[in-house]
Amino acid sequence: MVAVKAYYNGTAFIPLDKRVFKVNQQAMIVVSDEETLKTEKKSCRGIASQYANPSLISREQEVAANAFSEGSV
Repeated sequence: MVAVKAYYNGTAFIPLDKRVFKVNQQAMIVVSDEETLKTEKKSCRGIASQYANPSLISREQEVAANAFSEGSV
């Protein structure tokens, strides 16, 4: 599996990287909802939440986004 950044032009998703894809190749698209991410209250969930530092959530999201953009997934 390869992660590829793309943008939506109103009709189709256009990859930002120059990659070769096969005709009819299946893909999984995960859309970033930037507005929701900016406005929704950030909190930690799950059993590890008692140890989590909520002030680091934005930093963790940034690190994850960079990992995807570098193709290290």
